[in-house]
Amino acid sequence: MMENERFTQAVSRAAERERGLHGSVGTQNEKLVHAALKNYYAPFSDEQEVRVGNFIADALGEDGIYEIQTKNLYRLKKKLELFLEISRVNLVLPIIRECGNFYVDSISGEVIKSSPPRKHRSMTRIFEELYSIREFLANERLQIIIAELKCDKIIYIDGGEIPKKRRRYDKKPPFSIIPKELTGEVRLCGKRDYRQFLPENAPDEFTKKELSELVGEAKSSLRCEVLRSVGILKTVGKVKNANLYSLNGENENDRISDGQRRV
Repeated sequence: MMENERFTQAVSRAAERERGLHGSVGTQNEKLVHAALKNYYAPFSDEQEVRVGNFIADALGEDGIYEIQTKNLYRLKKKLELFLEISRVNLVLPIIRECGNFYVDSISGEVIKSSPPRKHRSMTRIFEELYSIREFLANERLQIIIAELKCDKIIYIDGGEIPKKRRRYDKKPPFSIIPKELTGEVRLCGKRDYRQFLPENAPDEFTKKELSELVGEAKSSLRCEVLRSVGILKTVGKVKNANLYSLNGENENDRISDGQRRV
């Protein structure tokens, strides 16, 4: 079965289950994303929701434990401490790479307004999440799977009228995130995989600001700290008040192979 077809079926099964439990998917926010990815990576129901010690794992199969976490990876620290003692752990972090907005009348279901899909290429959230569990990243039993998604955001409007510019303290309207396609994966397991976050043209020594300029992002503090936590980088001094980084004993095994994807 083609991967896209398998993902579509996983989404369909998740949507049917959510409607059965709640009557509507309209207020489930990111729960559908979680359920769809669980069906995709562990398609058989007897693999899902398995007790491991004092915790419930999202799935347990031949490849080990699967945990799907749409945000706030730090909340899994207690689970990871236990799970990594006894098994390989596959931690799936979904990242929305393309998303279109649809404003829908909450009563009639009519689409009032839609916007073209917007592409999101920022790496900031990925590094925020990885940094929050940095003490586990070097563990070779842990594989991070960044699941890149194309989604629709369905925003439900009462009365069929889109509110004007929302103030900070206004209540957000209910919405659903509907996964449409799994557009790619980035798998991180061990030092070599994390090397892809450092550009090949990086100098022997550099500051965070210099790395930011190389990769084209506003700040690279978290990128540097993630790479340092897995042993790719080390601090070797300072330039004025800025830390100076260099590769930490790089050898041929740390370099990216020609076929490995660079993020």
